[in-house]
Amino acid sequence: MKTVWKEPKLEDLLEDPILDVLLAHDRISREDLHEVVQQARRALALAPRAWKLDEAVCDVAAAMVKAHPRDFASC
Repeated sequence: MKTVWKEPKLEDLLEDPILDVLLAHDRISREDLHEVVQQARRALALAPRAWKLDEAVCDVAAAMVKAHPRDFASC
């Protein structure tokens, strides 16, 4: 049986008390970590929301969808 694992939210991880121990070990302040998170959020805000797919990739994907399982028997 497969177990579904929900990834914790970033806010939950940042509120975890063990984070202070890990940050102290690596000599990183919460302010440093906060700045890295903010920079990542700014960078992600600039990322395109939709990705253009190359036509060749789409053709291969379409061929795979239309293919019969016997076509992959030699793989």
